Amino acid sequence: MNIILRLKEFYLLEMFQLTLYESQLSSIQNEYIEHAYERMVELERHHVDFYKKILNQFGEDVPKVFGGLTSLAGHFLGGFTLDLTTAENRYKLGIAVENKAIEMYRVFIMETWEYPEIRKRAFHNMVDEEFHLLWYKDNLKHVTSLTQST
Repeated sequence: MNIILRLKEFYLLEMFQLTLYESQLSSIQNEYIEHAYERMVELERHHVDFYKKILNQFGEDVPKVFGGLTSLAGHFLGGFTLDLTTAENRYKLGIAVENKAIEMYRVFIMETWEYPEIRKRAFHNMVDEEFHLLWYKDNLKHVTSLTQST
């Protein structure tokens, strides 16, 4: 494992999540949902800042993002489409993003035995991603039940 490449990959993952959630904030019209997204943005910003700090400590620059959100989505989610016109679709995308992040963190944690600070933070970040996943799943359940009951 090349630690620098992995740190850059996680920087890009967290940057993708941050950009995605920030982009969704402007279309949200429910105050509770808006606050939830603001909190997720805050946590993702901390994740991005951590990877930036660690890369700088290694004397590395953070990777540049080319192609924007769609390009990053293709890298991390394969063929998943970015149809964000409904709350249900936003939640499904959130679930896919968080599942991918958790999957990547599980592997990364096993790879970072020699780097206790990075390993500890990877655990913390993964727990944040798990909380986000649970929030998305719960809200998807509520949106779907409302749709089915009307």
